[in-house]
Amino acid sequence: MSELEMPTVITAISSSETEGFIAGTLFAQGWSVVFRAIDWDSLERFIKTNQEMARGAILIFGSDLPGISKEKVDSIASKIRHTIGFSTDQQRHNDFDQLHDVPKSTTDLVTLVRGFVRAPLLRGLNAPQRAARKARVIAIGSAGSYTGCTMLSMNLAMELSILEKSTLLIEGNYRAPSIAAYLAMRNINSDSEWKSIAPHLSLAEIDQEHASTVDEFMDRAAEVFEFIIIDLGSISGLSNRLIDRRWTSTMTTWCCDQADELMIVSRADQLGGHRLSQVADLLQHTSVRASLSFVLNMKSPGKRGESEEAKFLSSTTALKPIRVRSITKDSRAIVAAEDEHATLVEINVRSSVRKSIADLARELKS
Repeated sequence: MSELEMPTVITAISSSETEGFIAGTLFAQGWSVVFRAIDWDSLERFIKTNQEMARGAILIFGSDLPGISKEKVDSIASKIRHTIGFSTDQQRHNDFDQLHDVPKSTTDLVTLVRGFVRAPLLRGLNAPQRAARKARVIAIGSAGSYTGCTMLSMNLAMELSILEKSTLLIEGNYRAPSIAAYLAMRNINSDSEWKSIAPHLSLAEIDQEHASTVDEFMDRAAEVFEFIIIDLGSISGLSNRLIDRRWTSTMTTWCCDQADELMIVSRADQLGGHRLSQVADLLQHTSVRASLSFVLNMKSPGKRGESEEAKFLSSTTALKPIRVRSITKDSRAIVAAEDEHATLVEINVRSSVRKSIADLARELKS
């Protein structure tokens, strides 16, 4: 199986309710359920006669399957890509290793299975749990290109620090990292895990060397900071990234599973609206644990801006976002900040775009 190919699934669960929930959920996510065994014998026959297909499949079994045993599961482990066991018969729970409780929601189920798909390169085999933590984690992703996602990430982090909230800004855009270039900084990770760049504000970059330890890094950061702002860059093709085992998708997957909020930024022009509708449609069919919010950036003034905002709301309302914001276009302030390698508050404290982001920071603080 290639790294980007959607995984195939074999189910082997006696409970029709549990099996229907699991198979139906994964099918709705675009994963192919190639066989649904009703007992051990039928499963064994399928694997024997479809060896190539089985090698690329995830076996999801229940402890209630007739004829199943730990020894039998171990005997086929080398013939299957991964096995995930669910405790569907409490009396037999202790007969197997590492059985999981049946997830109560589609999001929990999909998160668990994603973990197994990505396990060979990046993560352990247990479903990631959103542990209690000090920090509030906000991931900012772009619906398309040139939406101002990085600008918003940097300036939101700065505004939170001005409010005396200890804040960590993370460069998580592996494909096109931009924060260091915007701020004219080098060697972000040379001395420590993060670098202090202003009072109450630090900067970190997750690169290939650190991708395999993202969970541990985020746990440490969450104990130190009150806010963590992550610049993800474009999230187009999100569903493929969530099963992509390459290191470049690590931060996106972590944020969808573990962030408190996934804030999606869209341009206000026609192409931006088209890209937003594509991302919104994708999110309708993709399980994401993080709460969703949306920002319409570079909105035109006057009647044109009202029309842009109406289209923006029509694309996002069905996703029930926890917040929706719009930022009016202010090219002069943005260009001045870029030229000086600075944030907006350092260049023009009264600019409309700076005021909009400061308002958002105050809302997040409250």
